Amino acid sequence: MSKCFASLCTAWLTLGLATTALAGPYDGLYFPEGGADHWDCQRVGADGGAISVQDNMFEGVENRCTLTNPVAVRGMEATLYDAKCNGEGMEYEYRMMLMSSPPGLTIIREGYASYFERCDQR
Repeated sequence: MSKCFASLCTAWLTLGLATTALAGPYDGLYFPEGGADHWDCQRVGADGGAISVQDNMFEGVENRCTLTNPVAVRGMEATLYDAKCNGEGMEYEYRMMLMSSPPGLTIIREGYASYFERCDQR
């Protein structure tokens, strides 16, 4: 019994450390840069609502992505992720970079960048 209990404790500790390791400087609620008059930080994932980054999850407008395989970008406050997403009845994957920026967060995907301000700084 004590071996089983020790294994269970080790598993919970490992899970807790993994979750803590994924939490980071990007966690928070955001709205598009310059959109404070038109975006609501009380609703997440809806048209006109905030986007959320929490632990290893990204929730945008009508989509939710699990962020895995984080790679720190050398010389930048940025992390590159594999994003596995569900939205509007479809599953898809892409690469996503999250980068700290003066107003809050820059999200970079192939071909474009989006700039967001932190809701808690309104």
